[in-house]
Amino acid sequence: MSDNRKPKQRLLQLTLTAAIGVQAAAFGLAPSALAAGGAQPASAASVPIAVSASAAVTVSVDGVRQDGWTPVAKNGTALAPLAEFASALRATAHYDAASKTATLKQGSRVVILQVGSKTAKVNGEKAVLAAAPELIGGAPWVPARFVAEAFGAALSWNGASSSYEVQSRLRAYAKDGKTAYLNRFGESVLTVDGEAGDFSEGLARVKQGDLYGYADRDGRLAIEPQFSEAYDFSDGLALVEKDGKSSYIDKTGKVVLTPSYDELYDFSEGLALVRSGESFGYIDKTGKLAVPAQYEDAFYFSGGLAAVQVGGSYGFIDKTGKLVIQPIYQNVSDFQGGLALVQTLINTPGETVDQSEGVFGYLNEKGEFAIPAQYAKAFPFSDGVAAVEIDGTIHYIDRTGKVVLATGYEDAGNFSEGLAAFSEGGKTGFINRKGEVVIPPQFDQADDFSGGLARAVKGDVEGLIDAKGSFVAKWTYVPPVEEEEAPAPAPSATTPSTAAPAAATPAPTTTP
Repeated sequence: MSDNRKPKQRLLQLTLTAAIGVQAAAFGLAPSALAAGGAQPASAASVPIAVSASAAVTVSVDGVRQDGWTPVAKNGTALAPLAEFASALRATAHYDAASKTATLKQGSRVVILQVGSKTAKVNGEKAVLAAAPELIGGAPWVPARFVAEAFGAALSWNGASSSYEVQSRLRAYAKDGKTAYLNRFGESVLTVDGEAGDFSEGLARVKQGDLYGYADRDGRLAIEPQFSEAYDFSDGLALVEKDGKSSYIDKTGKVVLTPSYDELYDFSEGLALVRSGESFGYIDKTGKLAVPAQYEDAFYFSGGLAAVQVGGSYGFIDKTGKLVIQPIYQNVSDFQGGLALVQTLINTPGETVDQSEGVFGYLNEKGEFAIPAQYAKAFPFSDGVAAVEIDGTIHYIDRTGKVVLATGYEDAGNFSEGLAAFSEGGKTGFINRKGEVVIPPQFDQADDFSGGLARAVKGDVEGLIDAKGSFVAKWTYVPPVEEEEAPAPAPSATTPSTAAPAAATPAPTTTP
């Protein structure tokens, strides 16, 4: 296992002629749309109203499938069984049959609902429901979306897999040898011994002493700490290192595969990227080489396609290794929602390749430009829109290339959870999808929102802020130690001037 690449969701770093400052500055990370991250759901559309109890649908919470029950759609609202849904959300539930009242508790949050009533209470404050709880088969069923959001979670419908997907959206916060998981309100919901990361497919990597293991969603150790290195679960397997040997384990901790390659990466869509010598290829879950190691560089599969480098340029292959988009681009991102950001060069007579101007556009899965290459700066789509530079300021376009928001800011980041960072007067704030300033520029650094919270730095304070810009957890900011860098070699036609890949070693949970 190498220390020079990040196995999780490995993506190319695009060459931006003058990278958007807000995105690149946050905590020394690459723009979040290009950095490692969890796979995007196939669809995040609103919950369908046509689904019934007899429909072949499933439910997952934080990637863990829930067996034994399925939501029922009533009057356009998905209802879930009280006891089972509360348990999936790490909440306790009590139902008083006499008053037909359901009480759910999670940490300090209390949600009270009553069968037949469209009025509920969340921490004592009244709330109006789209549909009232009902008794089905003698048991109480509650509005799934309302309950999930009351506890800071999010519920969406994945049309591709016919499933309801619930994300608890908890953020890890390590302090004094323990890790608390905060909901979007900044309340601690769960505590784990050791330094732990975010949950992936129901398990969180946790470090105790010098060894890594995994904790389950109840905070218990599911796999005892025993690995010198460990990474998040992906495609049901996790890459670990023990006694100098890299292997893949399942969720019981059993070693299922120990491939012999110079470098291993996570599985994505059934295949794992591997390096043999200076070449990259892909193996399947039996360890068989599915795509020969023949590429100068290669990346994870997304939407059935993976970016590879041939002759110094990038294109895309399918899972058989067939080149379906020719390698003619200087830089690319992976496919997100059917579009991939690519960089191509524009030459004028007499120019060398080094002198030509790189412009960005968006390809569809057929290799056709869905949005022409015309932007000097551009980023992959996030929250349904993409940030591009037009006439020196950041605009946001939809998937047809139509401008849906012109900000007037020279520096602005990707939208995440409905908010985007922008820079003004050397400080960072956040705008909403209408371009309205919802958090005034006041932070020296700010990351994208995730789970309803964002990391930010203000003076000597670092911490997690909520959607109002208030710190819900904070600690003393310690600036990173700057190291002297060797002069970078001049880029050439065969060596794109991409930023260096992120380190493979898992980033430790922030410790105050």
